[in-house]
Amino acid sequence: MSTKYFLFLYRFSSNEMKLTSKIRDYVLLQRYNIGFIDGDLQSVMEGNAIRVNWVKHNYKDRWFADPFILDVTENEILVLVEEWYDPIQRGRISKLTVDKKTYELKDIKVLLESETHLSFPMIVRKDNGIYVYPENSATGKWIEYRYNSETEGLIAQRIMAHLPLTDSVICDYFNEPLMFSTSLPDANGKELGIYAWDETKQEYTAKEYYHFGENLSRMAGDFFKYQDKIYRPAQVCIQSYGDAVSIQEVSFENGKWDVQEIKRIYSPHPDYDLGFHTFNMYKDVIVVDALGFRKPKLCHFLRKMWHVV
Repeated sequence: MSTKYFLFLYRFSSNEMKLTSKIRDYVLLQRYNIGFIDGDLQSVMEGNAIRVNWVKHNYKDRWFADPFILDVTENEILVLVEEWYDPIQRGRISKLTVDKKTYELKDIKVLLESETHLSFPMIVRKDNGIYVYPENSATGKWIEYRYNSETEGLIAQRIMAHLPLTDSVICDYFNEPLMFSTSLPDANGKELGIYAWDETKQEYTAKEYYHFGENLSRMAGDFFKYQDKIYRPAQVCIQSYGDAVSIQEVSFENGKWDVQEIKRIYSPHPDYDLGFHTFNMYKDVIVVDALGFRKPKLCHFLRKMWHVV
């Protein structure tokens, strides 16, 4: 057999493998979607089965995750999200307008876009306005933005920390405004950073760290109170990133932190069964997100055929 024939077979085989790999990567593409829990906080905390009204939309070139509720009106729910947009291959911060009765997506407004990935648009309401603190860890900075309702944009105010923080949340339940966050390079690990405001440096600096026995440190949303106790949603990152939401009771007494997990919440949707990693609420509305395949039925079949876990 000639050398040219061997070369042809080699190239054909290599191209076929590349094609198979590309097809596999394409059909195994994943996407998040957001939804609203059909029930109140008491129902969730008592362990009742969770039902979610998922947002309905027909977009194929984007998905939505990391939801924080901006407002709830008589007819609509306004949500700030990470909008992953395929053409730019990164996330940006957008405002979604969702019909309160049908849960159909009515409008998307891009509020903030950068050359690096943006996500987790944590909201803080103050007397003089609404402020948003998105994750932008690739820049090594954590920036405060003010929400302008007239222009529907986010206006940079100041740098809050010169650190590659991931999914940071400001909380004032513990006698002073503290910030809780993980950071690169171990964003999904066992160490939760607790940061205090430094008046001299005019930014948050590390105060102490809390260590978990498992990968339960990364924030999954804002702190909340229930029956006079303080809770934080955290991401379960044991099997992969954002397997489930861990609801943890948090207390601080005599200079010592105590964090106890009371429940783990997994996605209740069979097509969004790969992850469940945000839990937020505002005006008695609870918003979550979940991860699934873009082509769930085909993907579940191919995972078995290709032995993909």
